[in-house]
Amino acid sequence: MISLTELVHCLKSRIIIILIALVGVVCSIQSVQADNFTQCSQSFYAGIYPEFINNKLSADTYPLCFDGFAVMYSGVSRTPLWSAEHLTRKRLQQAKTIDREDSFHEESRLPESKRAKLSDYSGSGYDRGHLAPNGDMANRSQQYDSFSLANIAPQSPRNNRYIWRNIESAIRYLTQQYGEVYTVTGVAFNDKKTKQLSGRVLVPSHFFKAVYIPAINQAGVYYAPNDESERIDIISIEDLAAETGIDVLPVLERQTKAEALALPLKAGDDIDEPESSNDEPVWLLLIWAILEWLVEQLQSRNA
Repeated sequence: MISLTELVHCLKSRIIIILIALVGVVCSIQSVQADNFTQCSQSFYAGIYPEFINNKLSADTYPLCFDGFAVMYSGVSRTPLWSAEHLTRKRLQQAKTIDREDSFHEESRLPESKRAKLSDYSGSGYDRGHLAPNGDMANRSQQYDSFSLANIAPQSPRNNRYIWRNIESAIRYLTQQYGEVYTVTGVAFNDKKTKQLSGRVLVPSHFFKAVYIPAINQAGVYYAPNDESERIDIISIEDLAAETGIDVLPVLERQTKAEALALPLKAGDDIDEPESSNDEPVWLLLIWAILEWLVEQLQSRNA
């Protein structure tokens, strides 16, 4: 007959084994979530995805890889917080051959209680606004993924159909001009009182689209209130981080983040690139010119 001491020791051993197993399961789940974006790292510049400066935003988030783009989805707002794309001339050329087929659908990979539903948007007065737009999608698989409600947020009709459409066209124009562009499109909730659809989906106060052009190492952001005002501001990556609590392009140098590229407001508008400046101060250039003149004089005398 087993003693009480032996029984307690046996139970302790089993509990320790169970706890170790549970820790392993938790760690494996966390590593799957953390590594999820490795499957779509090509959507991010240098493979580095946006970082939350405001840690409150990271609560109840779900990283999702789609065909052609990546999304950070919030179970709190039941909208994406941002969507990232890498656009190239080839991709956009292929996208021109795909006609639009609407296929809005719930995202099955999300817990049912956290999903936005089609009924949430019905009769709401808001458009189902794409973050990664259908017009960027190069094949049917990408197009279908773009209509997932995990890539959709409530958007003011005039903002969606006019302002944002022009912006998306301008980005495609820049891609044709420079060969490739990285974008991060997202939402902000800066109003003191946030509206809700069906008491479930939060309505963003603002939409943004951050743009980075590797060919000229410059970046800028379109930042617009989610209303009918048709207002839009061009701000820097640094300013966007202050507004939203998200560093959308963490790998960029500080100077690139601090300067706002004068982005076009419609396709066909050229960027006013700053004139190349010499970092050398004028007095140093003058000294170099004098030294070069002296060297030339000495060489001429020795000839």
